[in-house]
Amino acid sequence: MNKSLIVTLLLLYIPGLAAPVPAQLPPSQEYAVQLRDGTTAFTSQPRLLSVTTTNNNTRSWSAAYYFTIELPADASEPLKTIQIEQTQGFNIPRYNWEKTTIFTGHRRNRGAVFAIESASISDRTITLVLDDPIPPGTTFTVKLSPIRNPRTSGVYLFRVATFPAGENPQPAILRVGRLHFYSPYPYY
Repeated sequence: MNKSLIVTLLLLYIPGLAAPVPAQLPPSQEYAVQLRDGTTAFTSQPRLLSVTTTNNNTRSWSAAYYFTIELPADASEPLKTIQIEQTQGFNIPRYNWEKTTIFTGHRRNRGAVFAIESASISDRTITLVLDDPIPPGTTFTVKLSPIRNPRTSGVYLFRVATFPAGENPQPAILRVGRLHFYSPYPYY
C-alpha cells in the first residue's frame, strides 16, 4: 500500500486532523488488500453473472452446468480458486472431472482455456484450483459435466465462492445460482 493512500485513509477516519480530503482515491490497481498476516482479498468483489444448463431434464446423461463469473478490472488480485457448493437439492450429482473446464468468455462465446491444477468434491462442495490465476478484468465460465442430472426434480441452488491468489486468501462469497430440473415422466 503506498504512503499517500495510508495518509488519505487516516485523514478520513481520524477526527480532528485538519487536512484537505481528496475527492477520489487513486485507482485500485495501485494497491491490493494484503494484511500483515498475509491475508489477501479482492478490492472489488467478483460477480456471478449466470448459471445455466444445457439440459434440465432429470436423469439426463448429456448435460453441462455453466457458471459465468466476472472478475472486475479493479479486483486488484488474480483469482486462484473457485468453490461451488450445492446448498439445496435432493440429489448430489457425480461429476466427470475430465470434462470440467474453465475458459474465458461465455457459454456460447468461448476463449482461452485455463488449466486446472486440482479438482475435488467434499460432501456438497466442489473446489477447483487453477494452475495459473485468472487476471483481473476477465469474464470466465466454469463448465461442470455431471455424469447424470439428478433423479429428483426441483430447484437446486449453488453458492459460489472465489479466492484470490496468495498464502492466506479471504473468500468472496458471490450470489447463489439456481438450476431447476423437471421430470419428463409424469410419475417421477
